[in-house]
Amino acid sequence: MTISSERYLFLGVGGMGMAPLAAWMATAGYSINGCDDHLQEHVRAFLVRSGVSLHDFVFPESISRYTKLVYSNAIQEEHPLLVAAREKGLYVVRRGELLAEVATGKRLIAIAGSHGKTTTSGMIAHGIRHCGMDIDYILGGFFNDLLLPASCCSGSRWLVAEIDESDGTIEKISPEITVLLNIDWDHSDFYNTHEMLYGAFADLVARTAGKVFVPANLFPRFKDMTKAEVVSFLPLETPVVASSLGEEFNRINGSAALSVLNFLASEPLCEDVFSSFGGMARRQAILHRDIQLTLIEDYAHHPMEIEALLNGLRSMDPDRRLVVVFQAHRYSRTRQFKDEFARVLRQADQLFLLPIYGAHEPEVDGGRLVDLSRSFIPDTPMVLSMDMEGLYRLANSLEEIPTTLVFVGAGNIDQFASVFTSLIRFGFQIDEAWPSFMAGRISKECILKKDEPLANKTTMRIGGHARFYSEPANLTDLLSLLCGAKLFGLRIFCLGRGSNLLVPDDGFDGLVIRFNAGIWRCIEFLGEGRIWVAAGVRLKEICGFAAKHNLSGFEFLEGIPGSVGGALRMNAGAMNSWMFDIVERVQFIDSEGRMQDLPKEAFHFGYREVEEISQGVALGAVLKSTSSESEQTIRERIQAFSTTRKSSQPREPSGGCAFKNPEGCFAGKLIDEHGIKGMSVGDAEVSKIHGNFIVNRGHATATDVIELIRQIRATIYEKSGYVFEPEILLMGRSWDEVLGPIEKGAGNV
Repeated sequence: MTISSERYLFLGVGGMGMAPLAAWMATAGYSINGCDDHLQEHVRAFLVRSGVSLHDFVFPESISRYTKLVYSNAIQEEHPLLVAAREKGLYVVRRGELLAEVATGKRLIAIAGSHGKTTTSGMIAHGIRHCGMDIDYILGGFFNDLLLPASCCSGSRWLVAEIDESDGTIEKISPEITVLLNIDWDHSDFYNTHEMLYGAFADLVARTAGKVFVPANLFPRFKDMTKAEVVSFLPLETPVVASSLGEEFNRINGSAALSVLNFLASEPLCEDVFSSFGGMARRQAILHRDIQLTLIEDYAHHPMEIEALLNGLRSMDPDRRLVVVFQAHRYSRTRQFKDEFARVLRQADQLFLLPIYGAHEPEVDGGRLVDLSRSFIPDTPMVLSMDMEGLYRLANSLEEIPTTLVFVGAGNIDQFASVFTSLIRFGFQIDEAWPSFMAGRISKECILKKDEPLANKTTMRIGGHARFYSEPANLTDLLSLLCGAKLFGLRIFCLGRGSNLLVPDDGFDGLVIRFNAGIWRCIEFLGEGRIWVAAGVRLKEICGFAAKHNLSGFEFLEGIPGSVGGALRMNAGAMNSWMFDIVERVQFIDSEGRMQDLPKEAFHFGYREVEEISQGVALGAVLKSTSSESEQTIRERIQAFSTTRKSSQPREPSGGCAFKNPEGCFAGKLIDEHGIKGMSVGDAEVSKIHGNFIVNRGHATATDVIELIRQIRATIYEKSGYVFEPEILLMGRSWDEVLGPIEKGAGNV
């Protein structure tokens, strides 16, 4: 089968091992598609430049569009796309297995070891580029200069690639050249003992056909293990990167890289080849430096790496106060190394712990944060929450003496470190720090503004400004915005068409997100009566799309002037039908920031409310038609509903129905019966056409509307005993707080 006849789907394409491989294959001519719920903007941009087709939404129903599915270790076996791929008989393969396939026929240079692989591979790639060598590479991370590619496909017979040992796929690799950096025990979730991990590396060495490069201390163990030539190397005399902070591993990594480059080069090279090497992302990155404070972030997550880092910092400036913020990576690794972590971290003058980054693992006994804390007894470190409270506690702990503050870990501690850096630079002024933090984390197409007017974005044409306002261009933008807002303690409000919404006169003191970009206006036919509708799709648009595909049951949506996101949040309804009558499943981001794809039965929905979605962010839904009819019949029914709506609803700006219908009655009927039509406060008026509508006659304010609602409720309660609940959503506020208890006699008809 030729390259062009295969269609690959990379599930988790944004992973540090997945993205460079996907990009290399796309450049080589493979048809590469990718999706990822946690894609970073710089990775997304790199993949797009490389020719990878990215999809924010991929559905099990459409999995047959692909012939092969590639997944990362972060993907759980029960993932719907992985399950669907296996059910449909697709070729399913892990990242390491696919790397072994594409390396077949190549002269593979495998960079292996428990740690240091990404830095060493990056040094080799830098040397290849610096010397103009025609050699391919696939890294397991990114350069600090994010414009430099993490993979290169030039058609060379040689391929330099970082080899992952964590999941056992290392056994598929048969290199011509192997660089083995170290054999420290790690990944206890897969290798129960050090001997098992050592065996995996030993087998790799035994399968090597040409040469094996190892540090001098490992030479005696491997020199007779293979028919290949085993060559030892010593650490370089000086650090190879300015940001390496004198760290010992970079001397070893640099020596390994130089050994490979001299093997490949036509002329001898010296360590000067690394003089312009800018380092790898998240490796000893200096985030901020002034006379008083230096902020550093490092990916170290193994005790050996952490010890080398802290030793380097101490030796560089022994009189400087050293403060460490540590985030353990994975519960299994924490259980394995908690005592070692405690030993090496004790050399910090002050230590803080962040919640453990579990990756895909569930909690395990002995590997929880409390277990790690106990390893430090009696000097138990302070635990920081990953929010503004934790950031303030960290800032307040810093003393007025020269300090190096280092953030250490391989999880999402880099986000915490970046937030802290932005706050320090801008004196904890969030209005300046937050946009600075978001820069580079959102695409150029993403709109981000401060102090944005909202009145013209609602159907009522009323309200103040948003402190921050954004229109994400893709899922990566949205996830970055939500993450940034959570870290900075900003409230979120998701805005669609702005119907059934009242914005207070003083606006919204948080982030308003509007789903206005093309990806959020997407409708896709999935077959078998199903359609996907994204959050920003207007409900009226669904009617026309469904009619073209002869799908009935959606006609009632024509009478609802909103979009999908709001309709899902409120279980919107009209003509005695409700949104969740046609919902099969919903994709949304829950209150904890996790992507969810859940069936209708998983939601608690009722009259004008869906609990789970109201606490999160709706992305879209799969809707299911009740039956199939001719397009003409469906359009006739749509037209009938449209005529009814136009004849019974006001034309002036309004927010739709103002009140929920009380049990056993209709709000509009009660308002009509008790002569409230035409009641007004300022330019806010009860519609003379439909009593349950409050219209804006031109210059109404939110204060006018709120007072009018208060008077209507009081009058209805006094005359009928019914308690009206507002159906209009009050942005950022609770109606109970605003309206207070109903007082008899407060109404004035």
